[in-house]
Amino acid sequence: MTKRCSKRKYRRLGLICGSIGIGLVITVVIPIWGWIIAVGGALIYCGWYLIGHNK
Repeated sequence: MTKRCSKRKYRRLGLICGSIGIGLVITVVIPIWGWIIAVGGALIYCGWYLIGHNK
């Protein structure tokens, strides 16, 4: 019986640690991708503006 309880504890602890790790990675990665997309959109807009106002 103690073996089974310890297995559950380790599994639950692993699940908690994995969730925290995934949360930290998502917290760091998602904003970086958001900034990359925003800068790309701004560069495309600036390019269209320059092409449209070229004499």
